[in-house]
Amino acid sequence: MQLPEQSCTQVHTPELTGRVVKDGFTGLDTANYPTAYDESFTGDGIAATLKSGIKRSDLFIQTKFTPIWAHEKDKIPLNPYQSIEGQIKESIQQSLEHLKVDYLDALLLHNPFEDDNNNLVAWKVFETFVPHKIRFLGVSNFTLSQLKDVYAGAIVKPAIVQNRFYKETGSDIDVREFCAERGITYQAYWMLKHNPEILEWDRLASVAGKLNVEKELAFYILILSLGGMQVLDGTTRSWRMLQDSNTVGDVFDNETLVHELQPDTDKFRNLLLKQAK
Repeated sequence: MQLPEQSCTQVHTPELTGRVVKDGFTGLDTANYPTAYDESFTGDGIAATLKSGIKRSDLFIQTKFTPIWAHEKDKIPLNPYQSIEGQIKESIQQSLEHLKVDYLDALLLHNPFEDDNNNLVAWKVFETFVPHKIRFLGVSNFTLSQLKDVYAGAIVKPAIVQNRFYKETGSDIDVREFCAERGITYQAYWMLKHNPEILEWDRLASVAGKLNVEKELAFYILILSLGGMQVLDGTTRSWRMLQDSNTVGDVFDNETLVHELQPDTDKFRNLLLKQAK
C-alpha cells in the first residue's frame, strides 16, 4: 500500500495507517521525500499499530532515498553538500527515526542520479546496510539500461523495481521481462490516471462485467494476472481498499476463474505490446 501523506492531514495519515494494517495491508511504501511525502506521519501510524499488538515482523516497511536533484530546493531534508555516501547515511538514519523502527524491510533508490555512474556509487553504500539495517534493496523510475548497469555491478542484487506503468514507457515491457527472468518483484504505479485508452478498452469493460467489479479494479486484476507484479494503491478510503483486496483474493484463489480469465489476460498482454510499438 502506498500512503498519500501529503493529501492527508497529520491526523489522517497515522489513523489510516493503523486502520489499513489491521485490515491486512501490511506492506507500507513511503519515502524521505518532503516534496510529496512526510515519513513521520506514517511513523506515527506504525508506532500506534505496534502498540496495539501487531508485530514488527508482520509489517513490510519500504522507503526511498532520493538524489538531491529530484527534491524541491526548499524541501531537501539533508545536507546536500556532503558526499553521496554521507547523503545516503543521513537519509537512512532520518527514515529510521521518522518511521520509529530499527530496521527497514526495503530501501529503494527513488530516482536515478543525473550522472548514471553515481547510481552504482549509491548502490554500494546501500549494500553496507544489508542485512542488519535493511533487508532488501531496489530501484524506482529506472530504465532498462540503468537497471542493467546496477544489476551487473551489484553484490546485493535489486529485489524490487518500482516504476510507472503507462503507455509512455511502453508499460515497461522490457523492464518487466528483465525482472521476471531474475525473480525481481515489479511494483506498478500511475495506472489509473495515466492509462485512459485501457480504461476505455471494450475488453476491460467485459472483464469488469464478468467479475461484477468496476473497471478500475478489473484493470488491477489484469495487471496482477501478468505475474511477478504488485500494484501500489494509495487512497484515503480504507474500506474501499479492503473491499478491493478481498475481491482480488477471491479471484486469484479461484482456479476455474483464473483459467477463464486467461484469454482476457492474453488480449491485455497483446494490447500492451501494441501500445509499446
